[in-house]
Amino acid sequence: MKKGFGRMLIDFSYNLSKIENRIGSPEKPLSDLGLISYRSYWTKVLMHYLADFEGKDISIKEISQETGIHLNDIISTFQYLGMVKYWKGKHIILRREDLIKEYSQHRVPESRKIDPTFIHWVPAKPKEDG
Repeated sequence: MKKGFGRMLIDFSYNLSKIENRIGSPEKPLSDLGLISYRSYWTKVLMHYLADFEGKDISIKEISQETGIHLNDIISTFQYLGMVKYWKGKHIILRREDLIKEYSQHRVPESRKIDPTFIHWVPAKPKEDG
């Protein structure tokens, strides 16, 4: 256990979604262990994204497009981390520098990480009726 293969497979599936220009999300409902695994992955991706983000304004939609993570998964992860507030009909991201800094300090190269530049795959085209 704890060899990192689950995270690697999650990362691989999100990389395939990005190649297809799609937003990925696991099949729901997730088991308790599935939620823990995905939330851990989403947290790491989102914290790294925020640590590297240099702009002033950011939207959850932008984060979704850049990371390939579904809007609802981003919102639920930020809510879990206490980083989102619903205000005037919009979700507002609270930039918690303490959390971002903590994740940034613990950035270590992952031995089981998918390098998307080595994925040579073309999505199947739907069959035409006829």
